[in-house]
Amino acid sequence: MLVCYHRSSSLGQLEFCEQKYFLQYNLSLRDKTNKKALLGTVVHRALQLLADKKLAQKNKIGKVINDDIPNLSYAKCDDIPYITELCFDYYAQHEPDVELTKGDLRTCIKWVNKALEYNGGELDPRNQNVHATELFFDIEIKKPWAKYRYEVDGEVLEGYLSIKGTVDLIIQEDENYFQVLDYKTGKRIDWATGEVKTPEKLQKDTQLLLYYYALRNMYPDKEFFVSIYYINDSVIDGQDVSGGLFSMVFDDDDYEKAENILRQKFEYIRSVERPRLLSPENTHWKCKYLCKFSEEWEDSGKSTCHFFRDMVASQGIVKTIAEYGNVGKIAKYGDGGGRLAEDRE
Repeated sequence: MLVCYHRSSSLGQLEFCEQKYFLQYNLSLRDKTNKKALLGTVVHRALQLLADKKLAQKNKIGKVINDDIPNLSYAKCDDIPYITELCFDYYAQHEPDVELTKGDLRTCIKWVNKALEYNGGELDPRNQNVHATELFFDIEIKKPWAKYRYEVDGEVLEGYLSIKGTVDLIIQEDENYFQVLDYKTGKRIDWATGEVKTPEKLQKDTQLLLYYYALRNMYPDKEFFVSIYYINDSVIDGQDVSGGLFSMVFDDDDYEKAENILRQKFEYIRSVERPRLLSPENTHWKCKYLCKFSEEWEDSGKSTCHFFRDMVASQGIVKTIAEYGNVGKIAKYGDGGGRLAEDRE
């Protein structure tokens, strides 16, 4: 397979199903939007608006600055049901295939308030020294092992592996010490393995290590710790799993560990000639209910998953990409469905 960059969702997809990774990040096919993930995105955006307000006040700007939801006054920003509904309506318009209800809106408002009320407002962005919101990073790893060159149908892609992503919130603790805070509305679970993410597993979590690696590169003279807040409790395999705040402190060894993970994933993806399927016959419930690629491909009599499995088997990865993919999109952030409901579970 081809790989030009890593992002936390692409690496998660790789662990979940290699075929799905290929379809999304090599052929740029879009999967269906998961409703629960979309509700998580609504909650994130409402919390972001509160952080945007605090940042605007800090920078002495007279109104909240947000590209998607403009012209929001300070006073309106403090009306939690109002801003949550604004965000809800925005994503309802941009994801018309997902049927959202008034009950879903009430759920989002409940989750936003729950996050704001945690431990007496400890995680309310309005109570923080906000440094940045939705900080996008795109960092090339300019080392010999990270260099790539692919030729597809006469078009050449070459460069260095990059890491891309967006950090929800960065809080400044003091002049040189910052907290990275990521909100989660879904279960505290590794979706690829089904295992609960314990504090020990979170300390090794690829997404959190990727954040740390990126920020160490962006701000080499600063120190960071990374926190993840699970808004909701849940039940996993009959076990009650609490939500709450989990904070991880990383060091130089973790930085090296993160780079080793990035390198191993890069080399592995490039070695894959026949992507593995989560379920060879698309019978797994996640295939049937959560994945668009279990649906038929253009009157072929085969699911999208099986159609491209057979295509790769007969003519290989590169020729399949040349015929069905968009080479110009392979190196661009947003492949596989964009940012809308990314990583919200």
